[in-house]
Amino acid sequence: MKKKCAIIGTDARLPFVKETLDNLLEVKIFPTMIWTEELKAALNDFQPTIIFLPIPPLKIDCSFVLPESCLLLFVGKKNLEIEQEIQNSQVHAFNYLEDEQWIWENANLTAEGFINDFYRSENESIYNKKFIITGYGRVGKRLAFALHHLGAEVIISVRSDHQLYEAKSYGYQIEQLERVDKIQDAQSNYLINTIPYRWLSPSDTNRFIKVYDLASNPGCLLESANSTPTNYIHSTSLPGLYFPKDAGYLIAKTVQTQLALLEGEE
Repeated sequence: MKKKCAIIGTDARLPFVKETLDNLLEVKIFPTMIWTEELKAALNDFQPTIIFLPIPPLKIDCSFVLPESCLLLFVGKKNLEIEQEIQNSQVHAFNYLEDEQWIWENANLTAEGFINDFYRSENESIYNKKFIITGYGRVGKRLAFALHHLGAEVIISVRSDHQLYEAKSYGYQIEQLERVDKIQDAQSNYLINTIPYRWLSPSDTNRFIKVYDLASNPGCLLESANSTPTNYIHSTSLPGLYFPKDAGYLIAKTVQTQLALLEGEE
């Protein structure tokens, strides 16, 4: 008899996660982003051994208590209620956002998604354009590589000397983050932010042709009473937006790998 797996969320990737896992598990999708009494009752009726939570944390409308049948929880971003239930229950929690294979492969999809986003927004070629990438983590590295090979001029801007000189060793131009708005001819550059915290003043966005913010909510803009700048685009969840099938298969692969590891320990 197959183990039961409940997938919670409305992400376009999730049907493809289910499609892949159907050969291994009895899978049911619960299409909601809100934890309610109705959802709790439905989960208790289904009695899943495995529960998969979406990347954004669920909105909690009632006490977050997992069914007793749940032994394994796949979790994305946590909120206080999810953290407390993990600590209070006997469930084994696995944060799939921290899986290195998934992170790198998802970064590839994010880079490709940005390129698609740029083409749709600008109706222009990337060749000979200038891009400042703030942040040089996995997404920043994959973006720099992809844009460079499409003929763009790439400038990496971070605070870390280690990352700056790593980027320089790959042939990219570099600039300290504190001086990003001082780059010569900044107004002829596109800014791509991958740093997941607020650091950019809304008034400074006009120093660039356009700002593409790929960081998760709330993005890089400092809070302002004024409206969002017209040249600022907050482009999140690009893999799910443009490549839900490929991105869903990546998530499913992470689930399969973790299940195999746990079975090997038993």
